[in-house]
Amino acid sequence: MLGKRLAACAGFVSGEKVCDVGTDHGYLAAELLLSGKCRFAVAADINEKPLASARATLEKHGLTDRAKTVLSDGLENISPDGITDIVIAGMGGELIASILSKCGWLKGVNLVLQPMTQAPYLRKWLGENGFDLKAEQAVSEGKHLYTVINAAYSEKKRTVSELESQTGALDTKDSEAAAYISANALKIIKAGQALCRSGRLAEAAEKLSVGDKMLNTIGGKTMFTAGDILAEMDKIAPLKNIHKGDNSGLLVGDPHTEVTKVLTALDITCDVVREAAEKGANVIVAHHPVIYNPLYTLDDSNPACLALKKGIVCICFHSPLDMADGGINDIIYDMLKEPFGLSKPEGVIEPVHSDGRGYGMVCSASKSFSPKETADMLRKIFGCTVVRYTEGSRTIKKIGFCSGGAGSDLPAAMRLGADAYITGDVKHDQLITALNNGVSLFDCGHYHTEVIAMAYLKKRFNEDLPTLDFEIAESCTDPAHYSV
Repeated sequence: MLGKRLAACAGFVSGEKVCDVGTDHGYLAAELLLSGKCRFAVAADINEKPLASARATLEKHGLTDRAKTVLSDGLENISPDGITDIVIAGMGGELIASILSKCGWLKGVNLVLQPMTQAPYLRKWLGENGFDLKAEQAVSEGKHLYTVINAAYSEKKRTVSELESQTGALDTKDSEAAAYISANALKIIKAGQALCRSGRLAEAAEKLSVGDKMLNTIGGKTMFTAGDILAEMDKIAPLKNIHKGDNSGLLVGDPHTEVTKVLTALDITCDVVREAAEKGANVIVAHHPVIYNPLYTLDDSNPACLALKKGIVCICFHSPLDMADGGINDIIYDMLKEPFGLSKPEGVIEPVHSDGRGYGMVCSASKSFSPKETADMLRKIFGCTVVRYTEGSRTIKKIGFCSGGAGSDLPAAMRLGADAYITGDVKHDQLITALNNGVSLFDCGHYHTEVIAMAYLKKRFNEDLPTLDFEIAESCTDPAHYSV
């Protein structure tokens, strides 16, 4: 009597008195009674015509003494007396949620819900309104894939992640569940790639991340394009925050390139390009722009030319990554916070945008430090071979820092009251300025204050796009050698 979809619903019914909302022909109610799984059934529908069909089905099987039909909008006309199970099948997820929201007697009732559409909406609604997902089963019927959700009211409201809203309580080892997740993941990824092509990178990145995580749960793999990697980078470090005159984004190659593997490096050097080619990586994500100044000659000594020749896409995020939430200067803050007992940031050293976003920050330390003590700590924190510094005339209580070569921001750090300023590529005149003002200026190197972003990018990509092959380039090393 039942197809696979309704048979799966019947499998989750566990009590003696069931209410089938939207009963249609009454097949489910009749089957539950004939099988002995339930002793009594209420077949409900909003329209009289399907109720007449249900009555005919019940009469045909001699079940009228153990069932009744009720004209009801959802559960509005249903008496809770003795109801152990409620089945709502064959409706949209939003409609099912609406029906449940209008019923005040669901505690202790076993819910069997089969949304035809909007299953993610329903799962989110259930969690956020105090229902637990006890189990879930995916079923195929004809060319269609469906899911059946078994839930119960627990009063414990919780936030449901986007991934959970898509996969619910499905057993990812089950073949039909895997097929259901895969089909929906591919739809989401396709939608994300369409958004990417239209330039809506932030929205694209969110969909790509969810779709890829879904495939990851079943051991699948996403075929990304270089444009997808650009969208993820825009999510991590929005291009809208680019500093005037900077060059960030997709700088070499075709955004439609299908990605085999991604390498990340601070700089795209010829060695990094050759390493990518050897490892089968056709996308490189870097901090420093591979093209920053005009190119007057094109040959293999230029990494941008070499990358183009080898079919490798270059994506570079410079100032956006410096200023991003969680970006390079935030990473430095996290590295210094515990050793120096830093307060929350008290000021931005070089504001760039109207919202105050910019380069560097100044924080107070929990105690005073000497210049020598600070230099020794910084060498360990950044892994520097050497730290060049000035011996300021005052103890260090307030610390300013900015990644890369930001020695020119020393005056701004001093205006914010910094006793010490940490950066890289410090010039002689800047050291003199620091000495004249009693400030300790620390040159920890451009490389060492920015290469820290590579591990951060790997972590973010691994979290957001788990099936992507993403690796830090081994040739991403300090270009300078030291004799000490």
